[in-house]
Amino acid sequence: MTSVKYFRILTVYHHPMSIQKTDTLYEVTRRYPATVEVFVRAGLRRMADEEIRRQYGSAITLEAVAEAQGIELDDLSARLRRAAGLVSTGARDAETDRSARDEPDGTDQVRPVRIMGLVPCPIRVPLTNTLDDFARRFTEDTGIEVDYNLQAAYTGTEWMEENIPADPSPEEIPDIFLSAGFRMFFTDPRFIELRARGAFSDRSGWKTHNAFGRVNDLMDPKARFSVISVVPAVFMVNRNVLGDRPVPRSWEEVLSPEYENSLALPIGDFDLFDALLLGVYRRFGLPGIEQLARNMYRSLHPAQMIAGAQGGGAQGGSAQGGGASGSPPDQPLITIMPWFFTRTVNEQSPLIPVWPEDGALAAPVLLITRSDRPEIQPVIDFLTGLPVSRILSRLGLFPSTHPENDDFPAESSPLQWPGWDFLLSPELPELLELTTSVFQKTVAERTVGATGVAQPGGVK
Repeated sequence: MTSVKYFRILTVYHHPMSIQKTDTLYEVTRRYPATVEVFVRAGLRRMADEEIRRQYGSAITLEAVAEAQGIELDDLSARLRRAAGLVSTGARDAETDRSARDEPDGTDQVRPVRIMGLVPCPIRVPLTNTLDDFARRFTEDTGIEVDYNLQAAYTGTEWMEENIPADPSPEEIPDIFLSAGFRMFFTDPRFIELRARGAFSDRSGWKTHNAFGRVNDLMDPKARFSVISVVPAVFMVNRNVLGDRPVPRSWEEVLSPEYENSLALPIGDFDLFDALLLGVYRRFGLPGIEQLARNMYRSLHPAQMIAGAQGGGAQGGSAQGGGASGSPPDQPLITIMPWFFTRTVNEQSPLIPVWPEDGALAAPVLLITRSDRPEIQPVIDFLTGLPVSRILSRLGLFPSTHPENDDFPAESSPLQWPGWDFLLSPELPELLELTTSVFQKTVAERTVGATGVAQPGGVK
């Protein structure tokens, strides 16, 4: 039986006033403020912000968020009822019971395999379902349990950082990290120190990548990290706003002053936005970051943009995202988004997907494994195997580097990969903070006009 120790399992008494699956997140937290912490611990860190709870939580039900997060609805409801004080005094905490059962009894016990990470939203549920099946078989065969917590990438790395000791030894960290993005593993001093001590190694067993990985130089030359896939950032161009201008097909064109106040950016998608900042900085320096900020119309989730654009809009328009004649004021000209969302565009859509000719900026999907514990190798082999590779490339449209996966031809899928020397530079943490600061400062300066009123592109 797969053990998931990061999530508490409760046996509850059904209270007649209990929280219902059709309740919205905002309704629950408004009635029972103590439940905010439950949502935060479940990976919805932004629920700690009252304005976000009111704005977004009013439209999301418990049932929907449980499905999106890959959490058992009964488990989430139980934790919420307990926090709200709706649980009978006779309720039992199954985790406590299990902990008591797990106390040493004088026999040798093998430590469970611990996996922690952030995975792109489109593949989180199919990946965890597949991992469930594998873990069950692995435990039956070996007696070793698999404890894992894989959150959606948009939740950010804070919850992982809080679960890592201040000065960890390799034995105190999870055995395997599966995560999208740069920030934690390339900028956190704890991981930089662990890396220097040889705590991590590439245990994929791959002697080389497929053509896509080789052309883009994605294999770590010192065999510490495994890049098993990437999340490419591409353009979605709205022809209803484009007017008679040519479709922009490169980052240089997108960063032209011609497109000021015309871009929707994935600011809430931390891993992809970091990749965007670093990629623009490498080619265009801080002036490029400033122009990116000036060109931003608003922060917008790709699904929102596609739904709005495909709902209608007049033809024609100017470079101004919200200023096109007759077009909806919330429709940007160009949206930077993961390639995955291009599959949601229908044939009648005014949206044109563009893979940049000078290469998609990309956030890596990393598998980071400890160098010790040979008994966990079958788990690593599973995560680096072809079935998981197919989930990434076919369900998520995230190009895989698996040697036997050629779903994304190298010649038609160029990347702008920052390179290992750049990623492992000691200046990277400060550089990421600098580019973020310059971007935010430029947006703040641009969005306050002569009247002092913030314009649509403001970053909150």
